[in-house]
Amino acid sequence: MKTSSTLQLIALMAFWASVSQAQPWMKGLPPGDENFYEIKTAFENHWQGRSPERGKGYKSFKRWEWFWEQRVAPTGEFPPADIRYTEWQKYQVLHPENELPPHMKAATWTFKGPNSSNGGYSGIGRVNCVAFHPTNAQVFWIGTPAGGIWKTTNGGSSWTTSTDRLPVLGVTDIAVDPSSPNTLYAATGDGDGGDTYSIGILKSTDGGSTWSVTGLNWNVTSQKRIRRMQIDKSSPSTLLVAASDGIWRSTDAANTWVKVQSGGMTDIEFNPTNSSIVYAASYGFGNAQIFRSTNNGASWTQVTSFSGIERINLAVSEDWPMLVDALCADQSGGLAGLWYSDNAGASFTNYYDATCENNMLNYAADGVGCGGQGWYDLAYTINPADANEIYLGGINTWRTLDGGASWELNNIWSNYFTQAVPEVHADKHFLAFHPLNAAALYECNDGGIYRTTNGGQSWTDLSNGLGISQIYRIGTSKTVANNVICGLQDNGSKELKNNSMVDRTGGDGMECIIDYTNAAIQYATYVNGEIYKTTNGWSSYTTIVNNNGTGADEPGNWVTPYIMHPTNNQTLLLGKSQVYKTTNGGTSWTQLGQITGMTGKLVSMAYAPSDPNTIYVASAFEVFKSTNGGTTWTKIRQSSNSITYLAVDPANAQNIFITCSGYSAGNKVFITTNGGTNWTNYSGTLPNVPVNCVVYQNMPNDKGIFIGTDLGVYYRGTGMSDWLSYNNGLPNVVVNELEISYNNNKLWAATYGRGLWNSDLYSSVGISEAELSQSIGLSPNPNQGDFTIDMAEPMAYSIKVTDILGKEILSQSNIRSTHASFSLAGAHPGVYLVVISIGDNTITKKMVVQ
Repeated sequence: MKTSSTLQLIALMAFWASVSQAQPWMKGLPPGDENFYEIKTAFENHWQGRSPERGKGYKSFKRWEWFWEQRVAPTGEFPPADIRYTEWQKYQVLHPENELPPHMKAATWTFKGPNSSNGGYSGIGRVNCVAFHPTNAQVFWIGTPAGGIWKTTNGGSSWTTSTDRLPVLGVTDIAVDPSSPNTLYAATGDGDGGDTYSIGILKSTDGGSTWSVTGLNWNVTSQKRIRRMQIDKSSPSTLLVAASDGIWRSTDAANTWVKVQSGGMTDIEFNPTNSSIVYAASYGFGNAQIFRSTNNGASWTQVTSFSGIERINLAVSEDWPMLVDALCADQSGGLAGLWYSDNAGASFTNYYDATCENNMLNYAADGVGCGGQGWYDLAYTINPADANEIYLGGINTWRTLDGGASWELNNIWSNYFTQAVPEVHADKHFLAFHPLNAAALYECNDGGIYRTTNGGQSWTDLSNGLGISQIYRIGTSKTVANNVICGLQDNGSKELKNNSMVDRTGGDGMECIIDYTNAAIQYATYVNGEIYKTTNGWSSYTTIVNNNGTGADEPGNWVTPYIMHPTNNQTLLLGKSQVYKTTNGGTSWTQLGQITGMTGKLVSMAYAPSDPNTIYVASAFEVFKSTNGGTTWTKIRQSSNSITYLAVDPANAQNIFITCSGYSAGNKVFITTNGGTNWTNYSGTLPNVPVNCVVYQNMPNDKGIFIGTDLGVYYRGTGMSDWLSYNNGLPNVVVNELEISYNNNKLWAATYGRGLWNSDLYSSVGISEAELSQSIGLSPNPNQGDFTIDMAEPMAYSIKVTDILGKEILSQSNIRSTHASFSLAGAHPGVYLVVISIGDNTITKKMVVQ
């Protein structure tokens, strides 16, 4: 029987003294039906007057806040859970052929990384779960928060994905039918971090190649999450789902579902030898409890009366089927304790009572410290061959070999603190032994997926080949082709150089800049505007701005904007609660003027390249302008929609574009041509999803703007009446930032879940009038746009002219003639498609009317 014990360690270094006990600040997070601003206020009240502490959930909450603040309604209500899916469907119906035609230079997206990792502290992106093929040890699948499902057929040496066109790329859990391994179920959304929302359960019958919706297909106005899904191995048509609104049960292979228990639920486990017995855990408000079913999940009974518990993770043992273990996190995210049942869940006994002196959910190597991130990272598993071997994951991973009598550190997030155990990426979300090999333990964390086959003496990073990075911002080089630095969630800043990604800084990476005069001079950022600079390609670097002081060192937004002067590389602007300027490359900073009437802090900034004294900056709801280099500021727009980005026409300082997030239909892009005096809605028929960024394409023959949205990239050129989908080859993913490198005419996209991509720019340079004339005897008259066709003998012909969106401009035909003519002389400037049929031959050409 398990007994209480104090924590025993193998860590050699104690580096962190006890900190003050954190107070509950996010009751019940994930939020479920709660209001965004209520959650934000509770968080701010808790941290008011206090400095953020490592490993207490501050960063995890702030990135959740950053993502959702742009997307909720002004009242704080979360969007419908399926809105991205339905808007995607609507857009496809309205624009079935909206992609650029193949004979024009369209999007040619190519994945550019990162997809390799050196292991340890380094990583690629978060992995939420792993599921194994029941008979082939080389085949398994992983689910990611925003990058879809990935499959390996060689034990993790390489990976493929087939989920890029799904309407939502977040996956929390995967279940495999043990009797038919090609049948899989995917729990959509991101249960731990909320980076994507759930549309229910998807099903595949071909090993994950294609997916379809099931009966659990939510269409509600409140956000929902799934945290766990289990399949009854003895009767695989039965599935149970632990979701933010209760337990759902299906007995017909996911066709129909019944809610069998209400309340927010986080975990669910079948008894290993008797599937009539099932265990589940609820969460939130300090009242998380354990529930038990004795009829295969049809009904449930609460079996605990815990107090002050926020989240519970359960583990069962094939070696001891009557055993159920419970890992419990308190309201501060720290370890509340461990409980066990030796009577198949009928009752539970505490066997490890945690304090701030033995808190395995704290980030410290010795477990000394209060609080943690148990609401976000919590993992627990028992070796199926040995009930005494248990692994516990929080920020670090811990192991016991004696059923919990003593514990030892098994891996740590950074070996800076101790080299006595392996360094493995922080924040553990899932731990699982391979069902065909009890020696193989897999860990899913914020960096990827890792495996140990020797009890944690060493860990192997299996993430190479995955393209799952959640990128916030990028910076492209003006002097070196294919040189881009990227800021990644959880995995620092990485630089694409010489066709490979190189780690540059740690933590969470944000905005990045490469100096346009020298690619060895670069800037990278940590959260809230802490900026690093290198002048030697990251052989060394210095911190030029902090995020914990005053003035330029005050905390900025989670993603803090800063920009470089278009002609003076030593001058940069930084946006926090005010605009700060450096004229010496970051050595010193001074405030520029005084912005008044601003809500929150700045989210975007832009110089006018044609007149650098004209500067535009934006908060979430206001746009300000300076025409004297920042000495004075004037508000030029008040917005009811959350502003995400702004861009200025390189040739005209008065032409400005802004993009908006949220789900206000038809309010996505706005333009002013007079410096903000008047604004025009430029949204066209864009889908009703957030627009996250905008960049201006300044090519001799093609001027226009690209935008990045929650549904990919769109383009609108000068003179075009609407937007074109620019997504050929790009996953159906959130695009956070777009940049253009003119040294090789590439458009670069920072995606939030599928890494870095690039494409050729839009081009309307096509067949010349001379080439058109030569191909079918088409001769231009002196007046531009007037054409004649001369045939050698009388033939039937037809002529049809459409604009780029397919609208018919001209149509004529004759059953027998040697001559035809048509004119586009009065047409609006733009690109036109001319389809000419002569006899049995049809030729499609493109003409540009200036």
